[in-house]
Amino acid sequence: MSRHAAAWRQALGAAVAAAACAGPVVAGVDRSDAAQTGEFGPAPVRYEPYVPPAKPAAQRPARLDAKTLAQLALEQNAEVLYARLQSRVSEQAAEAETGLYMPIAYANLRREGRNRQRTVEERLTAALGGITRLDEQVLGGEAGVRVKAPTGGEVALAWRSTQRRSNVIGSASFAQGDSESVGALVLSLRQPLLRGAGRDVVETDLRVARHERDIGTWQFRQQVLRIGSEALSTYWQLWRARSTQALRREALDNARETVEDVRVRVDGGRLAPGAQDEAQAVLSARRAELARGQQALFEAEAKVRVLLDLPPQDGDWPLAEPDLAAPPMPGDLAALAERLPDVEAAWPPLRMALLKREQADARLRLAYSKKLPALDLQASYSSNSLAYGPLDAAQKATQGRNPDWTIGVAVEVPIGGDRRAQAEYRAQQLRVEQSSLEVHSVRQALASDYFNRAAQLTELDRELGQLREELAARQQLEAAVREQFASGVAPRARLLRLQADVLDARMRLIEGTSRLALARVALQLVDGSLLSAHDVRIDE
Repeated sequence: MSRHAAAWRQALGAAVAAAACAGPVVAGVDRSDAAQTGEFGPAPVRYEPYVPPAKPAAQRPARLDAKTLAQLALEQNAEVLYARLQSRVSEQAAEAETGLYMPIAYANLRREGRNRQRTVEERLTAALGGITRLDEQVLGGEAGVRVKAPTGGEVALAWRSTQRRSNVIGSASFAQGDSESVGALVLSLRQPLLRGAGRDVVETDLRVARHERDIGTWQFRQQVLRIGSEALSTYWQLWRARSTQALRREALDNARETVEDVRVRVDGGRLAPGAQDEAQAVLSARRAELARGQQALFEAEAKVRVLLDLPPQDGDWPLAEPDLAAPPMPGDLAALAERLPDVEAAWPPLRMALLKREQADARLRLAYSKKLPALDLQASYSSNSLAYGPLDAAQKATQGRNPDWTIGVAVEVPIGGDRRAQAEYRAQQLRVEQSSLEVHSVRQALASDYFNRAAQLTELDRELGQLREELAARQQLEAAVREQFASGVAPRARLLRLQADVLDARMRLIEGTSRLALARVALQLVDGSLLSAHDVRIDE
């Protein structure tokens, strides 16, 4: 190899290294810096399969209350963990699109060789017409940097060099060797003027990916709200099942005492025999209620085990005394309407619908751009040099002695119109209409549900007040009859009947309290206060 070729390669390597400082080098194989090298070159990169982190161990609640159950469920529930991972996937997808304007360094190297007969024209026009064959070796390369502009254009700065060795060059009387080198420093620009022009078009994928990232975040929040409300509902179902089950056992004992009292009175001739059958029917009904309540208790405990990922044999958790102090009730319609914008801002389905509409708008702008004719401005400027060696050619190319420039426009118009682009534009218009309809529908449903939940909570609070008054009245009556029974004035049958009425009133009060608590959870889910009310914070 000649000294000129070695010098040329040295210059090309320096240019490639300088260009690589401006941005990532595009290569066919990605190898890490820590890759081991084998005897005949770098060892192949080994694929390491992804190993997910260990799932946190399930925690058995020592004392269960609504807040504890909600927090443990959100920490350990598989659906919440999956939604969190999906949100991170969306984050990485958006991160992948942020390299849109990153400069790219590129380089290429080529070697050519030819050995052929010279044509008649070449021999007639050349001073060395006696040379009948051409033996030529060409070594060429290019290194540069290109970057995409927000306007949609692309700018590139490159250094090109070609070294040519041939028997024709060496045969010239004035030649100093058998090679010559051509160098050029080239600045080129391609700017779309219609199709593909503008930041809205260039950044479509980036904006769609960012919206998708935000959608993933709101999907995760929606999943957290859903599992949190499900955990709270399960807690109140468990509380209701346990509380009413204890009362059902008391009611069953009361029914047994009633049956015994009726039997004694029937045997004494003070009641007809049919009264004993009626009392026995009440006893059977109490037993059926107890069995049905046990089924509800089993179902509530099973839901807790699923939420906390506990083994099937786990259960019988001690329940903390629930805090039944009710927060302030929602105000009138005017106050609810004033809070509605804040409710809409925190409602995940509505926020996701708005983001999807923004995605559709971004794609619509891209579809409109595709309809336009292609009109591109193309310009380039280069300084050229010709020398015997590549280093001399590179040095002279930077002096700008032999400028070479071009400027022009390129037009491309489909005859008869671009039907595909027009169809895509009409389809995207329909998608925008769909997304707008979804936004309207979700907003209307949210407002209706918000006012409805608030009204239900108000009415349930009034109902609970009536149930408390009923229980107080029945307890007063039962206490009075108990005193009469102790003094021998009131019969035992009346006392047992009033005790059964008190137990039924207590069960109705528990049912009403549970319904009020579930309605409060439903309202907190809608108005966005569910997580803060139970000390749950989402780390974005």
